[in-house]
Amino acid sequence: MPVPRQPVQVRTVAAGEPGWDDFVRLLDDYRAHYGRARDPVGLRRWLGQAAVPARVRCYLAEVTADDGVGRPAAVGMALVGPSPATMTLSELWSLRDLFVDADHRGAGVGRALVGRVRDDASAAGASRLVLQTEHDNTVALSLYRSLGFSDQHGYVPLSLAL
Repeated sequence: MPVPRQPVQVRTVAAGEPGWDDFVRLLDDYRAHYGRARDPVGLRRWLGQAAVPARVRCYLAEVTADDGVGRPAAVGMALVGPSPATMTLSELWSLRDLFVDADHRGAGVGRALVGRVRDDASAAGASRLVLQTEHDNTVALSLYRSLGFSDQHGYVPLSLAL
């Protein structure tokens, strides 16, 4: 059962900034959710590599403490990768990973994260925000479709494992 709705604040974070440890913890939770072994040390190393910070934007969602006095609780994260969009001479932003702590699902956290990413992409002049999820992830599909995302007919997703 989701916690009662609380105001959600979403901000970007980078290594060494307040909230970075929370972002890494949530990203590790996300990976564990999909069956990967927990590896916060490996995540920190990967996120700190020279090319990665320039290629990704890290978003952290927090809710204020019930008493309004305590430290905000980190409850969700998104990892976004901008890339060139040659046809429009702009950028295409790819929402690569989105995760909300199980105790806060259904409370508007995912909606707040996607909304902030959409707003930042638009402000940066991106021509499109794209994402993908599993075909049977009905909760995520419902959220994304309610925010205006649509299936992209005519494109075939392909992958090559290396």
